[in-house]
Amino acid sequence: MNAPIVLAAVAAVSLSLPAAASGGLKLVSPSDGETVSALTEAQRRFLDLPAETRMKWMADPDRRRELRKGGVQPVRLSWEDPAAEGGPRRSYNVSVVREDDGLPVFLDTTVGDSVEVRNLEIGRDWLWTVRAMEGGRVVDTATGVFKTEDRAPRVIDAGEVPNVRDIGGRVGLDGRRVRQGLVFRTAGMNSNAKSSPYTADEVAAMRESGAVDAFAKAWAVRKASLEGVKGSGRPVSPVAFPLSSKWTVFYPDTGLFAKSGAAAIVALGSSVPETFLGAEPQAAEADASGKVVLGEARDCRGPAVLMQVVDAPEEGWATVGCGADWYWALSIGGVPLADRVMGGNSKSPIDANNAPLLVPVEKGPNLVVATVYSGSGGWCWCMRAAPPEPIARVVSKSLADAEAGLAVAETFRGGTPFIPGKNRTTSPETRHLLLDTLAFKTDIDLRSDGECAGMTGAPLGDSVGWTHVSSACYEAMQGDWGRKQFAKVFRVFLDKSNYPIAFHCIAGRDRTGAVAFIVEGLLGVEEDELRKDWEATVFRDGDMGFTTERLYLKLLDGFEKLPGDTLAEKLEGYVLSLGFTREDVEFLRDWLLEP
Repeated sequence: MNAPIVLAAVAAVSLSLPAAASGGLKLVSPSDGETVSALTEAQRRFLDLPAETRMKWMADPDRRRELRKGGVQPVRLSWEDPAAEGGPRRSYNVSVVREDDGLPVFLDTTVGDSVEVRNLEIGRDWLWTVRAMEGGRVVDTATGVFKTEDRAPRVIDAGEVPNVRDIGGRVGLDGRRVRQGLVFRTAGMNSNAKSSPYTADEVAAMRESGAVDAFAKAWAVRKASLEGVKGSGRPVSPVAFPLSSKWTVFYPDTGLFAKSGAAAIVALGSSVPETFLGAEPQAAEADASGKVVLGEARDCRGPAVLMQVVDAPEEGWATVGCGADWYWALSIGGVPLADRVMGGNSKSPIDANNAPLLVPVEKGPNLVVATVYSGSGGWCWCMRAAPPEPIARVVSKSLADAEAGLAVAETFRGGTPFIPGKNRTTSPETRHLLLDTLAFKTDIDLRSDGECAGMTGAPLGDSVGWTHVSSACYEAMQGDWGRKQFAKVFRVFLDKSNYPIAFHCIAGRDRTGAVAFIVEGLLGVEEDELRKDWEATVFRDGDMGFTTERLYLKLLDGFEKLPGDTLAEKLEGYVLSLGFTREDVEFLRDWLLEP
């Protein structure tokens, strides 16, 4: 990544260089007045398509790969200097300034005949100058002008921090453009916490209730039984596991489940209880592939606990496949088979092939309990009986999960289950870009408590304010919790001293995309442009579960149902319903829209 030099450095060097008449030095590319783009040809072609066609491209793996090729394209500046051939060694001082106000944004010195410039604002004219240097003095100068394409998004190469975009550049209310350089959407500036998605409060509650001891004992039983299978050297003859499509689902209180859920699951017998931690049972049914989609009308958070009894014809081992839209856990007969630590949403598409497991089966009734935490589209749980091959791989995978479960139990006993995520902003180039050039002042972190475990401030350091607001996404923005959390986020946008603002979750797509949709829509950006901003995540993200039909249309539909003639009016009504005033809305519009 080639980071621009800060303003003071460019100004000081420029003033120290005397003017020189142009001789043999010739600018080659861009040609004078040429328009350049930071998007690849495939990305530009995609953005030119109608919405329905873009939706089909989003669902096509080959198209998606094409859109990711090239990443963030730099602007390559090149020149020729015939006078340098056979003469004294020359170096070249290259500078780029905004033509309308003379703001310097780039300075580099090279002995070659080209440099690459990244992260320029879109829709602007740029003056670039190359000065040939010999012995510390200017011997030749050439100057030209180029334009950056007036096409959002302004994508930014921020090194290890992926999916960084300026939300500015699009047209809003009354034809006024959203200002660039004030609000940025990004992916996480550090990785999620390791080793567990449990919160500190959950761990403390489980230690106090004795659940940690029960948890550790159950994992020890699981590990010993698997070691016996692996050490026997005999092939496993899997027993039938007649899993039903019908599940009983409980939605226990999140706080109560955090305190007592693990122990309660271990203590369950062989039948589905009439209630679970005070929650009443509900019915759900899986499709032919074993997938159950739950609770889209509820807030996008908290646990769903699914149960069913499987009547096995004999004792032995069975193989199953599992998958979920977020963190999940599975136990059979009180024995944990996978915990939230091992069960995650790293695979796509979400189906029962995501996680093969070897499970112990008792003759007769076996109570299956799956705990699923909701992801970007609600709760999604997949489970089916799986073919027995290859047994050796399934045994090894299951044994690794058991060992990991025991390790987590030990960290719970010590009260330190978290390792903060790796900082992605440590390189000098990334820090210079984010702190000096883009000048981030506030980092709004939309991740959950578990994802941010161990964090006390912004990864960029004390000069950047860190505001942690765990956010909902998509249709859950309409729910009570989603509304409450967005109100906290919106309040940050109402203080000029917080700008420039960066906001993000971990991938910068679902929770981040929902916040970007509301803020940009409130500024009057048209729906198709809002959709393109959401879709532009595929320029960096290969998850095929990130599709318009599955996710974006839910977000749009939730806000389209609100009162108002235009989307901007509907979103204004949404913000006003959170307790904000029209003056608050007008402040945001006046501040973030160009005159």
